[in-house]
Amino acid sequence: MKKEQLLHTPEGVRDIYNREYAKKIKIERIIQDLMNSYGYQGIQTPTFEFFDIFGKEKGSVVSKEMFKLFDREGNTLVLRPDMTPSVVRCACKYFSTEDMPVRLGYLGNTFINKSSYRGRLKESTEVGAEFIGDGGKDADAEIVALVIECLKGCGLSEFQIDVGHAGFLEGLFEEAKIEDTDVIEEILTLLKNKNFFALENLLLELDLSEDIKKVFSKIQAYTGSMEQVEEVGQHLTNEKCHKAIRRMTELYKTMGYYGYQQYLSFDLCMVTEYRYYTGIIFNGYTYGTGDAIVSGGRYDSLMKQFGTDAPAVGFKISIDNLLIALSRQNIETKTKEVKTMIVYKDAQKEVAIRLACDMRAKGEWVQVFSMAPGHELDYYLQLGKKNQIENLLYVEPETKQIRAYALTEGK
Repeated sequence: MKKEQLLHTPEGVRDIYNREYAKKIKIERIIQDLMNSYGYQGIQTPTFEFFDIFGKEKGSVVSKEMFKLFDREGNTLVLRPDMTPSVVRCACKYFSTEDMPVRLGYLGNTFINKSSYRGRLKESTEVGAEFIGDGGKDADAEIVALVIECLKGCGLSEFQIDVGHAGFLEGLFEEAKIEDTDVIEEILTLLKNKNFFALENLLLELDLSEDIKKVFSKIQAYTGSMEQVEEVGQHLTNEKCHKAIRRMTELYKTMGYYGYQQYLSFDLCMVTEYRYYTGIIFNGYTYGTGDAIVSGGRYDSLMKQFGTDAPAVGFKISIDNLLIALSRQNIETKTKEVKTMIVYKDAQKEVAIRLACDMRAKGEWVQVFSMAPGHELDYYLQLGKKNQIENLLYVEPETKQIRAYALTEGK
């Protein structure tokens, strides 16, 4: 490998430093503090896990999209591509059903090896929460309300949470008597990609009743109000469809108590990337990024695959997408920064160090520089300005007095 290549990162990963890193940490702390305020306790799982924790049969990530490695015993390991199965595995190990419900919050990186990611990261940071052991409608509402509070707490004011239900389409296929799994997968893919023209052509090839055709037409056109969702239900008799609509209606009503109904939009043809969801599902969008900044939903069957039969609901926020949105919307994330640098020559070391210690004890962030041979005070004045330091304190060599220099205009 050439020396210049050693400075670059592989495709799909990047370095984060200086002010961007400070903003990232600040956003993560804001969200974690809000999760703590709801009673969610922190949990940390390993960066790599056994291959069987994930995979298509779990409803998570397909094998070819995982980064794989092997341990000394020959076991196949993967860098976790999805936080939810990892947290569920941990919860099943350490919590019994007698301990539930339990609220868990996490912060970690995920790794997805998708060659189709055009300029997108293969390593991304996610923060999220899982409400495990409560299958009630109020748990759904709490999770969605927490999502909204997290986005508002980070500075966003214009965003939308699109809500669907995994059981609605399942019921619709039953009522339409569509049983061919290949056809179902094709319809789901077309719905996910919002390719309604191709979907219309596919439906024409199927022997469907006029009512079912009308429903498929309406769920494509209706993405919005609760009234539209209820109108679709009038054309259906399948109980799964009606149960899904009732659950969405209950969520909307409860969100009114939180004061957050205005952030909700409803989408009956929503299809998620992960197939372990069984109930309410949702994605969050805002200006400045075409991808969802938040996703989540109810997964009442995933825990059973790890040996514990318990319902659960949760969400994850993409920190990377959230930071992009905040930047493009010119929303400032205030961070604490170093405002003062102290410069001294070796003979004044004691004065400089004691001064820095006193300032840090008062909560100030301070950088200390011992003047290097060949560098004069002007070098450090320019260095401070370049790094947007507000003040430079120079220990005079003869008198040991402190001379202050304002480096920022207007200071």
